[in-house]
Amino acid sequence: MNLTYIVHYGEIALKGRNRLQFENTLINNIRKALEDLGEPDVQRYHSYLIVELTEAAPATQVEARLRRVFGIAYFAPITRASWDIDAIGDAAVEMAKGVITPETTFRIETTRGDKRFPIKSFEVDRIVGARVVETTQAPVDLTHPDVTLSIQIYEDAAYLFIQKIKGPNGLPLGSSGRVLSLFSGGIDSPVAAHLMMKRGCRPDFVHFHLLPNAQQVRQSKIVRMARQVMMPHRTSASLFMVSSAPFEAAMATVQAKETTVVFRRFIMRIANVIAQKQHATALVTGESVGQVASQTLQNINVIARASELPVLRPLVGMNKQEIIRRAKDIGTYDISIEPYRDPCSIHARNPATWAKLDDVREVEAAVEIEALIEETLADHVNEVPIRFERP
Repeated sequence: MNLTYIVHYGEIALKGRNRLQFENTLINNIRKALEDLGEPDVQRYHSYLIVELTEAAPATQVEARLRRVFGIAYFAPITRASWDIDAIGDAAVEMAKGVITPETTFRIETTRGDKRFPIKSFEVDRIVGARVVETTQAPVDLTHPDVTLSIQIYEDAAYLFIQKIKGPNGLPLGSSGRVLSLFSGGIDSPVAAHLMMKRGCRPDFVHFHLLPNAQQVRQSKIVRMARQVMMPHRTSASLFMVSSAPFEAAMATVQAKETTVVFRRFIMRIANVIAQKQHATALVTGESVGQVASQTLQNINVIARASELPVLRPLVGMNKQEIIRRAKDIGTYDISIEPYRDPCSIHARNPATWAKLDDVREVEAAVEIEALIEETLADHVNEVPIRFERP
């Protein structure tokens, strides 16, 4: 027997003429997320999807993947019944066995997606509920039942389910265009990338490092972190590993409180060039107002002026504990806290918390920042592909 799920979406249903485009993106994303677990058959209907896999696919893994697919409001493993009240009753009784007992309360909850079905929803509840009571001797509780058996009747069939599994909502990954996510070695930036993905943005990543050779770059925790962000979706991305060595060498003899802000502006300008080559239309950072010295409103303003592209900050109003909870949920927290020499942390000694643009530009002129940018882009960018092989 195949695994079969009904999938309902949230925001997509509110879209107008381009709703079909969002639905197609969601369908493709579901197929990608499940492709290594079997050949998923995903069918679109008027307001829902049906996902079917062979019985060889492990249900626990399938459901874990679907929980992460952006755009899904909820999904449920279903039993199909024909457009007949007796067939619906038979399916409900079979489903109730072993789940609904004399010690559990239950209710039937029917919705008619197709009003041509001749029996109204409350009558279906009553007829099917009576059959379940007769079979199980379980009491009915319409307010706070232990078990809700849902019946959804559409134009092609009736679908019955007991387990409703919550999805992440949001918009399908890739439906809002491309972004370039600035990755540090810490907790915040993977969460920021994840949240923008939830708004339909497909990310590539850029990280500035102090690693001495290509082997260490490929084995870096940053690669594992980017892979973890993309893993539930099995969607490819590019990670650009940029050496900070030219900048560090230039700043070696400069003593300035504005160093952190200068470095962040250097990052922004490099990222703008990479983003445009990747056809990304915005940058994403893990900044949260007031969290560290570079994230005061003044410094955020000075840093942002170095970017021609808009800078998206999905964590801007979150505190550290909120960010940590989300990092644990998406599986990046343990990677993030591994020891790592991050250039941003090196520049964090006695930094200016209220840097002035003129002072920052003076430091940039002293180190010939334009030449540093050209040198870095020419010789110090290593692209690491994040890929998930098809079975």
